[in-house]
Amino acid sequence: MTVLAAVPQPGDHHARLLAAFLDGLRSPLTADTYRRDITHWLTWTAQRGIDPLTAWPADIKRWQTWLSEHGGRHGTGEAGTSRARRLGAVSSYYQFLIEHRMAERNPADLTRNSRPVRAPRKAAALSDEHTGQLLRQADLDTERAAAIVWLLLNTGIRVGEMLAADLTDLGVDRGHTVLHIHGKGGKGRTVVLTAEVKQRLDAYQATRTDRVGTVVLVGQAGVTPARPLIATSSGKQLTRKAVRLLLIRLAKAAKLPPEVVARIHPHITRATYITASLADGVSIYDVAQDAGHASTDTTRGYDRSHYDPTRSAAYRLAGRWSRHVTTDERSDA
Repeated sequence: MTVLAAVPQPGDHHARLLAAFLDGLRSPLTADTYRRDITHWLTWTAQRGIDPLTAWPADIKRWQTWLSEHGGRHGTGEAGTSRARRLGAVSSYYQFLIEHRMAERNPADLTRNSRPVRAPRKAAALSDEHTGQLLRQADLDTERAAAIVWLLLNTGIRVGEMLAADLTDLGVDRGHTVLHIHGKGGKGRTVVLTAEVKQRLDAYQATRTDRVGTVVLVGQAGVTPARPLIATSSGKQLTRKAVRLLLIRLAKAAKLPPEVVARIHPHITRATYITASLADGVSIYDVAQDAGHASTDTTRGYDRSHYDPTRSAAYRLAGRWSRHVTTDERSDA
């Protein structure tokens, strides 16, 4: 993974401007993503002696080129979707600077032809068999591992939404156990927790040593100190990296194929929930509501109902032609 070394420090002028911008965002999830993307831009410019407040579109284009060639987790280049997300965050930041008369122009306001192309969503998802194996392995691990995996796979919530949830976000709605989600853009929604998920959450909560007092559900009288729904042993918020490493460890222990383990990431649980729901005939509007998608177009990016690998003509042709190929005629070439 390619890492930029020079990160803006808290006392730095640009760090103070960034902090002021992030303070104005309603959603902690959006703020966290914007912070990472804008910090990347500020670090990149600092390393090249470029003043971000006087940067030109040409500088943004150079940054985008660098990302396409050297960005990404393994330093092999970022996809257009990731670069477009970064560009959007930086552009929003410059709009803030312009409004507060700290910058004269928005260098990230590129022409349509200069913007990175968003690639179609691949929506990598687990098969039903691999999902079952992962769930079983989580149950064989710790109570916290089981709570995390069952919660993510059975609700489709973003990992950041799970990490941002507090115990007080648990509630009951018309007899159903629910979790109140603080989504992207400050938008809230409610997801249902099935009996299987609640059972594992309850088992995990019973093992926690950091809890104090009794949890008060949403809508009930009383005050409960804000405590993460899923936490470290000391009661602090878990990190995205910790969840990713947990999923990889469980996938290996479950003996999932190496090619599946290689693409295990927290987002795969969300993609699995959405893909499986659509394949099972659930209304795309209901799935979009569960996922917190503002548009069903985003949800539709996960729909693979039009493609079933088992129906590929390749399998039929392999059987058709293999009858005419004798063992002696085959070669390793």
